[in-house]
Amino acid sequence: MDTQKMDKTCLNQNNETKKNVLGLSEKYYLVVGDRFELFYRGVIKMHNPYRYYVKATCPKGYTYNRYFTYTPKDGEEGNYPLKIALYDDDGTVICEKETTLVVEKPKEINRKVNVLCFGDSLTVNGVWPSIGFEKYNKEFPGLLNFIGKSKKVIDDENIVGYEGYGGWQWKTFCFDNDKSPSSSVWVKCNHNKTDLDQHSVWECDGRKWVLETIEEDRLKFKRGLGNSQVNPVLGEKLTYVEHGENTEDIYIDSYEYSDGNPFWNKETGKVDFKDYVTKNNFGDIDYVFILLTWNGQYIPYNKDFSIHDEYSSVIIDQIHKDFPNAKIGLMGIQLPCPNGGITACYGADGYYHDWYGETITAFNYNEFLEEKCKREEYKDYVEYFDTKAQFDAEYNYWVKDMPVNNRNPEITERIGTNGIHPNLCGYNQFGDAFYRALVYMLNKYN
Repeated sequence: MDTQKMDKTCLNQNNETKKNVLGLSEKYYLVVGDRFELFYRGVIKMHNPYRYYVKATCPKGYTYNRYFTYTPKDGEEGNYPLKIALYDDDGTVICEKETTLVVEKPKEINRKVNVLCFGDSLTVNGVWPSIGFEKYNKEFPGLLNFIGKSKKVIDDENIVGYEGYGGWQWKTFCFDNDKSPSSSVWVKCNHNKTDLDQHSVWECDGRKWVLETIEEDRLKFKRGLGNSQVNPVLGEKLTYVEHGENTEDIYIDSYEYSDGNPFWNKETGKVDFKDYVTKNNFGDIDYVFILLTWNGQYIPYNKDFSIHDEYSSVIIDQIHKDFPNAKIGLMGIQLPCPNGGITACYGADGYYHDWYGETITAFNYNEFLEEKCKREEYKDYVEYFDTKAQFDAEYNYWVKDMPVNNRNPEITERIGTNGIHPNLCGYNQFGDAFYRALVYMLNKYN
């Protein structure tokens, strides 16, 4: 049988070609000592991914009913072929496809590097960037500086910066936007603040604000540590916390938010990563990892990602223009909840309600991202990293126990309660996938 042909098509029992149902990425990245799991639901583009017998064949690892797993040992660095094949009950091959497992061992890089991670609501809590940081920092402490206006405190010595914006997509990052978890606020008020009070810390309704700009009848505050709610309502006054000279309360007459898009330069009217690092004192950018986007993916079975293509190029091109030596990793999106989470959030009609149609859209979007990274203009500095196959969509979404029916309340079953946002275990899996991508990028480009 021609396996090259099998990579492109699947065969039914009459040897008639039909659409490929295996959504394997060309490569998966593994790290010595780190357990890798490849879940078949994140690979097989079928309503029931277990309709056929799934066989994984690889010189390393183990294959189970739901996933393949391999924990590389020291000395096993290198490339290994992994073939996934679907068989019917008579042993006939329905479809097969091969990928490459790239095993890396973390290496100590020769200098400290700056890493920028950003994305949509899947990044708001900062879990996946912090997991990658913690795992690498445990091996080689002090070599990674994660930049960003949002902060996640790891311990007394380590804070992970990142940018996470709920509801945003590629397009949103390409325009001015004042509604975000990192927006600044202008407060109109009578005050006695001077230059001695610049960078003083204030509090309103339990949230910390840092005084950034002082004008005659108004003050501009940026976010303090832990202040990440999208444009919160401000109370009647700001009270002094620390680092100022004039400590009297600031009574608020009115306020308005600004600077929602962290990458937007108001003077030039465009995205500007040089301006972003300058005004935040972040230094250069060496690596960028982007997890975008489930937002805008409301068309089931979609194959047209021209809008995402247009605006992702704006972002990628600007990063490369501002920091020509920076390397960029595009993280694929995970599959939606297959067990009721979609309908729990979106009902039985309208955008996003078709969970399997959205599943195929996610497969197709990830394929689009992977192919984009291979383009001539991007192949030397942009890499794709598949997340969906490393995410357990069956068990790592939020669930609740519900009676199996109205007349049998004593027996319950687990039903998903969120279609796109996973539980903490799921976010941790994002972090594990990111760590493997991070190690690969650091090894390759340092």
